[in-house]
Amino acid sequence: MALVKSGITLRGGLVIQKGPHRGRRIEAGQARLAKMLAEPAYFGKAEVFRRDDAVTGIASRKGMAAFWNIPGYMNGRGGHIDLIDGARAICGSDCYWTASEMWFWPLR
Repeated sequence: MALVKSGITLRGGLVIQKGPHRGRRIEAGQARLAKMLAEPAYFGKAEVFRRDDAVTGIASRKGMAAFWNIPGYMNGRGGHIDLIDGARAICGSDCYWTASEMWFWPLR
């Protein structure tokens, strides 16, 4: 929803049925959304970090992160996308620094 609220139009995915964003689309799948965001029409190529380098490379920056292969979530294959507030090194909902890989897009 954060992308929809910020005015980004997504293709594919689910159509919102009610409310102020009725008719707009969201993508609920983390992998599909991350791959879509990595396309030039959206955010472009992400900076890729491995688990051991992610906190140092991402946590102090403002942007969007895709967390891949989170231990304990969907047998270690699950993922999550979130906004990161670099000033406080926190995510909008949850940061998964133990994920095997993170994709990061800096936001201005």
